[in-house]
Amino acid sequence: MLPGPLFFARMPAPRRRVRKAAPVEPVQAPPPVQKRREPAGLYHEEMFSDGSVRPVRNTTRSERESGQAMADFFGVQPQLNPATNVRSMESVLASLVSKMDISLAEHAPEVLADAWARAVGPFLATKAELLSIARGQARIRTSHPAVRFELTRQKAQIIRALNAALGDGSVKTVQIVHG
Repeated sequence: MLPGPLFFARMPAPRRRVRKAAPVEPVQAPPPVQKRREPAGLYHEEMFSDGSVRPVRNTTRSERESGQAMADFFGVQPQLNPATNVRSMESVLASLVSKMDISLAEHAPEVLADAWARAVGPFLATKAELLSIARGQARIRTSHPAVRFELTRQKAQIIRALNAALGDGSVKTVQIVHG
């Protein structure tokens, strides 16, 4: 059996010792670190060794670090500096046009219209239009079913006549589109 009133009596709280803190000497803060500030926006202007100023895409520190970590993990070369990959639009277009095997004079609209009129005659030239010649394929547009049938029937003759007018091997196939 439990004793009644003594069991529920309150116990006094233990006494705590109060310690005096030692005197603290003031600590000097380290000098502020100069952080590299990223320019606002997606691109910033950068001066190159040739003296030109071109836009370069901004990258954050975390993007650079994660790119380097991925390069280290997979054993590949780290991502190049974006400044080395920037080219002017003129140089990109010049390299693309130099790789294309086209002669601009042959594909001028007035040259194509004249060659088309000589190839099919004046009546069919007014009812159908030579849109373009690309990669050996001539695209012809007509909206009349009867003219389409006639052009389909004369494909071989049209190819021969266009090759005679534009140079041998210019046209290999004919595509007739409705429109």
